[in-house]
Parts: sequence; structure tokens; C-alpha cells
Amino acid sequence: MSRRHHHPYAAGSGGWSIGSNGLTAAGRSELLKDLGRRLQTDYQSVLREPTPERIKHLLERLEKDRGQEEDELS
Repeated sequence: MSRRHHHPYAAGSGGWSIGSNGLTAAGRSELLKDLGRRLQTDYQSVLREPTPERIKHLLERLEKDRGQEEDELS
């Protein structure tokens, strides 16, 4: 038997899905605010960690490549 979950921001009494169908405008706004707060809380420690060297090197290459492309277009 499948179990349906009721979303606290849903309009009406039906179940909800990953989309925002059935949510009121205020419900969508609250859902997004809640999601933002949860993501910020969950990933705050990750954001404080230093960037791994491999990622730094990849970012440097991207910046260099982007600069070369801009020079070629000028």
C-alpha cells in the first residue's frame, strides 16, 4: 500500500510531489525559504572548508581559458 505525504505548504488536502503543483503562491514562497534555510544549515561547514588543490587548479585553468577566448573575440 502506498503512503501519501501531505506537504505543510500544500493547498487543499491532496498529497504533494517534488514540484510546486498545488501550492499557493505563499506556500511556494515559504517552501523556497525553508529549503534555503535547510541548505544553508546543512552545507555551512562545507563552505568553511578550504578549496582542494585540484579544484583550485581547475578554476585557474578555466579563468585562463576564458581570458584567452575574450582576447580572441576582441
